[in-house]
Amino acid sequence: MTDHNAIHRQEDSLVIDTHTHLGLEEFIVSEIPEEKLKLPAFQERQEHRVDTLVLAMDRNGVSRAVSFPFPLAEIDPILANQYVLDSYRAYPARIIPFVLLGDDVDHWLKEGAMGFKQHPLLSPERFDLDQIYPCLAEAKVPLIAHLSSARGVSVTEQVRHILSIAPRLKLIVAHMGRRVINTEEGVEDNLLGLQHDERVYFETSTVRSPNAIARAIDLLGEERVLFGSDNPFGSCDSSDPLRDEIAVVRRAGLTENALQRVLGKNLLTCLGVR
Repeated sequence: MTDHNAIHRQEDSLVIDTHTHLGLEEFIVSEIPEEKLKLPAFQERQEHRVDTLVLAMDRNGVSRAVSFPFPLAEIDPILANQYVLDSYRAYPARIIPFVLLGDDVDHWLKEGAMGFKQHPLLSPERFDLDQIYPCLAEAKVPLIAHLSSARGVSVTEQVRHILSIAPRLKLIVAHMGRRVINTEEGVEDNLLGLQHDERVYFETSTVRSPNAIARAIDLLGEERVLFGSDNPFGSCDSSDPLRDEIAVVRRAGLTENALQRVLGKNLLTCLGVR
């Protein structure tokens, strides 16, 4: 099991990235369908080495990063998850390891996972979610969930369903639940729908709207918004997407206290680090 005390609070200017991907293309063990390759996320390489991530973090003053594999149904999840955990062991003060959600939660908790990632591309419904979600809650580790309303079920409804199964689970809504990449489309509905549920956090990556972040603070308070970058995604359009995502948060007009919370302190609270 992971010693959560290994993650220490540092200076007030601490910056932690709640959403980064790690992995190697060699973990892709089956062919990706053509229709999937047309999606925006697949216009970039599905590879990001830990050394490259750490260099980007150093360049942008990021102390730590939550990292998990690329969410591909075509990867070998054991190799992908293990790479993240090996990256944590290589950089224990920099990487916070999350792994892909599956039926093997107990195994990855014993290996040191500090949280789990759910994504629709992984078809999570093929797992026994009624058993998985309570296991995460019992282990007191958060779930970061990329939730899509494409099938006609709103993000709010999906979150409420998950929490009805696991009432003590801490759930992080990836990308603030936005519908279209680099926009705030749908975010307002999600904030209003989950405004009063303190178990739910909103992560800011690929929203690219200072107004949406400011609105989240207005509706949720300072404690439930988490900075994330989705690094390395965005590298097709920018030489430094991590820099750009940090800049969006800094342009939101937050108080210094709120800014410090969003950029790092709130994630430590979510992880149960005091």
